[in-house]
Amino acid sequence: MEMHKDLSTSVVIVGGGPVGLAMGLLLHRHQIDCVIIEKTAGTTDNPKSRGCWVRTMELFRQWGIEEKVRARGLPDGSDVFVFVENMSGHEYGRTRREPRLDQSPTWKCLVAQDVVEEELVAALRESPYATIVFSTECLALEQAADGVRARVRSNGDDRSWSISASYAIAADGAGSQTRRQAGIDMKGPATLAVMANDYWRADLSGIPMARDAAGFRIFPKDPNLPNATILNTNGRDRWLSVSQVGEQKDDRAEPWSDASVVENARAHTGIADLDVQIIHRSIWRVSRQVAETFRNGRVFLAGDAAHRFPPTGGFGLNSGVQDAHNLAWKLAFVLRGQASEKLLESYTAERLPVAESNADFSMGNRHRFEYIEDACRSEDEDRIRFWVDDMDNHLHSIGQSLGFIYRSNAVVEDGTVAKALNSRYYVPSDRPGGRFPHVWLDPARKLSTLDWFDREFVVVAGPLGDRWLEAARTVQSQLGLPLAAHKLPEVATDTGIRIGLRGAVLVRPDGHVAWRMPYLPGDPAEALTAALMGILQ
Repeated sequence: MEMHKDLSTSVVIVGGGPVGLAMGLLLHRHQIDCVIIEKTAGTTDNPKSRGCWVRTMELFRQWGIEEKVRARGLPDGSDVFVFVENMSGHEYGRTRREPRLDQSPTWKCLVAQDVVEEELVAALRESPYATIVFSTECLALEQAADGVRARVRSNGDDRSWSISASYAIAADGAGSQTRRQAGIDMKGPATLAVMANDYWRADLSGIPMARDAAGFRIFPKDPNLPNATILNTNGRDRWLSVSQVGEQKDDRAEPWSDASVVENARAHTGIADLDVQIIHRSIWRVSRQVAETFRNGRVFLAGDAAHRFPPTGGFGLNSGVQDAHNLAWKLAFVLRGQASEKLLESYTAERLPVAESNADFSMGNRHRFEYIEDACRSEDEDRIRFWVDDMDNHLHSIGQSLGFIYRSNAVVEDGTVAKALNSRYYVPSDRPGGRFPHVWLDPARKLSTLDWFDREFVVVAGPLGDRWLEAARTVQSQLGLPLAAHKLPEVATDTGIRIGLRGAVLVRPDGHVAWRMPYLPGDPAEALTAALMGILQ
């Protein structure tokens, strides 16, 4: 949509990548009006991120876009890395597929960022609440006691105008100008390596392994050829070569020409006459940075504007989408007058530690690639076997995706001790701060407990917890808050649910447990009211 006049909205979102679009879709679901401004003319034409992990796909399932995204990704079971001299030559080894346990109603999907953006835009196209304005950049963002004012300019005709809002979201990427204007600094190294991305089209159907794996790490014998990771973006004919070209700067004698990129692709695939068509090329920097805070006044950071990880692990886009999921319901409750501004303090408290954890996980994976290269070049089979086996810890990351625990003023601790996060394995739990466990509710395995959590708080009671359902109706009537209640049909011992037959939990709109009482108190309505008011007031 094109706009050239001053306007007002509840939330202005600077940046229309996957994080800004996800925030817009979430606010739409909460019926909060917002404007998304994006400086480019449309969605990205570069694959960039290439994986939506389990928690992100759970959200896409809830938003009605899971199947559309999955249909455009790689087939299930392709979450494999192969280590080779070239794609037609000697294979040193490959990782194993991550085992899928019954811990989620969906599964991860290896899909490119351009697909995700296109499907999010399609989901927003008819929204009466969210407006997307492409080819428009934010020139300045000013804060006042009662709101923010973004001065924006159309890239097409240089006309400028302003957007007034109650809050602003900086989702404008790693080089976020909005973050700088908000006066928020980053912590950590800005440059760990300088990388070249070369996106190209070629028919590799003659290489059997090209159909089986998400990525190929190439260790050429020829010392004049660069190492590269070739990423499978669509399972057919589009490939992304990623090569390190320097540490603090581009150390090549001169940038590669298009002809050099074609020759590299032929050498890396082992097909001397391969027909290669270049689609897009770019240079970028590997960083390990997290913002000092995710909020300054009425400006909030999300996605790469708040944290930058090495891509080894694929947690950039996923962390950003979950930033949006954490923040959107809180903004909605505050804007509707159902919660005090104090609730917004929980955003940094909850999401910053997750960003640090994901940054550490990504850095560990980056170091693994260094060790496996040394092993493959040594040609020592035992050494290679050890490091190929260890690489499973890279792509097997359901614990990192689902196991994080929030601690903030939006969670009521119950005295139990949280288990340490294991990035490779997820242990479900209904402990406060964690994602409420998935349990199938019907024999057809269509309805999950996760489907209960979207726009309102939810009381989940044990099978004999009818008094909790009555209490929820009483509290909802008295407080006028969005509050629903459901009773579990049964409590299986292996689900991580410990509320028993008569206990209950209070689950937030983002699916994280806010409060737990594994027994029936004398006045359940009073206990529930105290928990809700402690979080919202």
